[in-house]
Amino acid sequence: MRGADPEIVAWVSSHVVPFEADLRKKLRYICGAADEVDDLVQDIYYRFLKMQSVDHIDDPRNYVFQMARNLVVDRLRRKQVVNIEAVQSLDELVIFDGAPSPERVTMARAELKWVLGVIAKLPERCRDVFQMRKVYGLSQAETAQQLGLSENVVEKETMRGMHIISDTVARVSVSGDRDAPRRQTSGPRNPARLGR
Repeated sequence: MRGADPEIVAWVSSHVVPFEADLRKKLRYICGAADEVDDLVQDIYYRFLKMQSVDHIDDPRNYVFQMARNLVVDRLRRKQVVNIEAVQSLDELVIFDGAPSPERVTMARAELKWVLGVIAKLPERCRDVFQMRKVYGLSQAETAQQLGLSENVVEKETMRGMHIISDTVARVSVSGDRDAPRRQTSGPRNPARLGR
């Protein structure tokens, strides 16, 4: 470890070493041979100690497991005979990062755009009150003061906005399809239709 940045060594000690046992366990499952696991772990530490900075690493555990996965893939590519079980086990080194999928992000953006459109269509005073209370997070008193209204009016306009938005959500899907009402989940089904 001669020549390694002491800050990097300290970072590795506190952010990587704590889950080395879990990493070794997963690598042992994939590789089988203890000496191969030792080589991979040593290679990971070596790569960290060569780094100029670790500031770009937000999730050390995920980073290390991805690094290990890449090293295993590289080793498998170099082998002339590949153990199919090792390839199938590579998913053991994938850590869920908690980030939403691209599809979920797209859907959330569409929902936000739709809701903002619904808010924009509220009557003017209702819209102003609703935005200050629910979008900007102002208190009832702050909203009343800013708009020159009584707190009672602010409360009523907030409730009015909530009712209008709730009714719109119940009638129209996020896609804006008025002809596709939401499916009701309550109420008895017609048993005669189930057989069709």
